[in-house]
Amino acid sequence: MNLSAAAFIAGEVAFLAAVQVFGGPAWTVVAMAALITLSFAGPGLASLALAAPSLGWLAASLATGNRELFFPYAMTLAAVGVCRGGDRGTIWSLMAGAGVAAAFFAVRIGQQATAQVLAVEIAVAVAILAGAVLGRTRAPRQPAVGGISGVALADAVIVVAASLAAYAGLAL
Repeated sequence: MNLSAAAFIAGEVAFLAAVQVFGGPAWTVVAMAALITLSFAGPGLASLALAAPSLGWLAASLATGNRELFFPYAMTLAAVGVCRGGDRGTIWSLMAGAGVAAAFFAVRIGQQATAQVLAVEIAVAVAILAGAVLGRTRAPRQPAVGGISGVALADAVIVVAASLAAYAGLAL
C-alpha cells in the first residue's frame, strides 16, 4: 500500500468517526455511501478535500439544532461523487451521485418522512444531480485549487453550487 492510499484510508476513518460521533447513524450512512463511491472513483486526499466542507453542514446542524441541514450535507457529498466519478465518465459520475442520494433517501424513508416531503426532496435532488453532472461534463478541467493536487476549480464550484442549491431547496 502506498502512502497516498494509507492517507486516504486514515482520512476516511477520521471522517466517519467525526460524522458518527457528532451526527449519528443517519449522517454516517450517507458518508459511508459517499466514501465507497470515492474509493472507486478516485481515492485520494483530493476526494477527501472536496468532501470535507460537507462537515460544515453537520456543524451548522449541531450549532442551530436544525436537522433539515442533513439534506444539504447529503447533496454536497452526492456532488462530490459526481465530480470524482466524472474522471471515469458520465455514467460513473451519475451513478456515484445517485448512489449517495439513494443512501440519503433510504435514511429518510427509515425516518418515516412523509410522501410529500420525499417528493420535494427527490425533485430538488434530481435537479441538483442533473446540474452537477451537466456542469462536470462541460466544465474545463483546470489545475488544482488551494494547492490541493487533483481538485479542479470546476469541481469545487460544482460542489459549492450543489450545496447551496440544496440549502435553498429547504425553502420549498
